[in-house]
Amino acid sequence: MKKALIAIPILLIVIILALGFSLNSIVKHGVETLGPKALGAAVQLNKADISVFSGKGNLKGLYIGNPKGFQTDSALKLGAMRVALDLESIFSDKIIVNEIYIDSPDITYEKGSGGDNFNALLNNIKKFTRSVQSAGKKDAAEPEGEDKKIQINRLTIVNGKVNMSAALLGGKQVTLDLPDINMKDIGKGKEGTTLSKAMEQVFAALNKNIGSTVTASMKDIRSTVEKTVEKTVEDTVGGTVNQLKGLFGR
Repeated sequence: MKKALIAIPILLIVIILALGFSLNSIVKHGVETLGPKALGAAVQLNKADISVFSGKGNLKGLYIGNPKGFQTDSALKLGAMRVALDLESIFSDKIIVNEIYIDSPDITYEKGSGGDNFNALLNNIKKFTRSVQSAGKKDAAEPEGEDKKIQINRLTIVNGKVNMSAALLGGKQVTLDLPDINMKDIGKGKEGTTLSKAMEQVFAALNKNIGSTVTASMKDIRSTVEKTVEKTVEDTVGGTVNQLKGLFGR
């Protein structure tokens, strides 16, 4: 009896540790498996570190590459993002994420002949979502990773930086501040939403913010260039007129 009583706490510790390793490996595997399929680009996650006691933790070292046709190294890099899961929901058909908090994402915006990289990523997600829906109708089952539904109660992106590609500005590097993004109740409802649809909503918001930021910046750059050209022309013409006056004594 004494041996059994001693063994129970040890067994509980082993189970908790196993759940912890399993949860973190499942999250990491899910990100690196579903991510590339949906985005059409390389996706890597160095580590998932989520507590099995609180459901809170961090996803560390997220890297999202670019689709084919783009030259820059990555579309997004992130040191860590804070997450908070509803642990009870992990064993249900719908995973509830109470919070995703992303601080200081490093974003690279690249404009190519067929459009920009974030618009390409968003289009890839839309295509993947349609293919998932089509497969579900035909096979009465969704592809691996899409059978689980998800609900994200709150998603926040702050202190983002957008690096405009060198080709866009003739060799010059410009870094812009990205306006904060606050989203709520993604997939809220009885059934929730699929992971790819949730990704589509997040990337649509991200793409919109990046696009408006870059557009505003380009307008400022264009205005600055136009003013500089006007000033140069005025100075040149004014100088020439003064020279002519000097020559003709007027």
